[in-house]
Amino acid sequence: MSGAGERTRRLIERLENAEIPVDSQISAAMQSVDISDFTDYDLEPFWYDRPLVFLETSKGGVKTISAPHMIATMLHHLELSPGQEVLILGAKGGYIAALIAHIVGPEGGVVVVDPSREVVDYVRDRLTPVAQTHTVRVRKMRQLNHCPPQLPEPLDRVLVTGSLEELPHWLTTRMSDGGFSIAPIGGRYSQHLMKLERAGADWLETNLGGVLFGPVDIADTEPEPLSAQTLAELLREGAILGQEVGIIDYETIERLNNLAVSLESLPDDLQSLPEPSGLEDEPPWAFDSEMWLDEIHPVADLLSSEMDWLSDVWPILITLVDIRLMQPGHPDADDQEGQVGGFGRHGDLVP
Repeated sequence: MSGAGERTRRLIERLENAEIPVDSQISAAMQSVDISDFTDYDLEPFWYDRPLVFLETSKGGVKTISAPHMIATMLHHLELSPGQEVLILGAKGGYIAALIAHIVGPEGGVVVVDPSREVVDYVRDRLTPVAQTHTVRVRKMRQLNHCPPQLPEPLDRVLVTGSLEELPHWLTTRMSDGGFSIAPIGGRYSQHLMKLERAGADWLETNLGGVLFGPVDIADTEPEPLSAQTLAELLREGAILGQEVGIIDYETIERLNNLAVSLESLPDDLQSLPEPSGLEDEPPWAFDSEMWLDEIHPVADLLSSEMDWLSDVWPILITLVDIRLMQPGHPDADDQEGQVGGFGRHGDLVP
């Protein structure tokens, strides 16, 4: 067995020991599809059960292949079998499409859609060998809310590989009765992996657990300047997470949401806030909440007026949104009780 093959086998073994659902067909697919065919970056994060970068843009956008435990989890919940047609919204480097193609076989089919021309060209090239033996098609979509061309219809199995607030209308209207989507639904800093199944005129929702995914569109991963809107989103998501894990009281949650409303009511054409120095490798919220007290800026004025309570909760917000992701397939997972830091949420991409 090759070095990569042996590392894959050991990774699968660790995932199984961590009770990640890796059945025989998922295991066979992971051992048959070479991860190195889908990225030119160092593979070490993958063997440590971390997301693996496959593409970076000139503007700083980054796209990853999901961590192995998350890939196995999503494939498990898709309930795949030979002959099925599967739609993937969000390309993920082509690796997940290759795994699904292996499972559904030559009699099945996989359609990958993505709004980025750069990602589509990359994935189409990487999937060329797979497409010689399996039906795999890659389509560029205009926007997330515009239906891509030449979809299988009706849709029976859909995998969404990036965060969405809700499924697009074009997707829900094409879902077959009994068909379902597996998708991370929520905001930028936290989502829940949802199974959304059509049952006649109704939809059945099953919450499969908290997750953290990057956006579908690589353009949305490009760094944004600090603004009233990005800070408002941080406060809202922090309030949601704080309520979920029970570490922020109701009064503070109300205050965070009210402050978010006040930030969102500020004019859209405000100058960007000054960037914190010395934090180039940190997320944009990883700063001292009092750093702008001497600044003359409407956002700084608003934050300063709330500092009597905000300064106490700010470190909690940073901890909540800067989640250390679970790595049940990490070689040292047994020594860490299957969890590496944070609050134990399965994750896809550190924001």
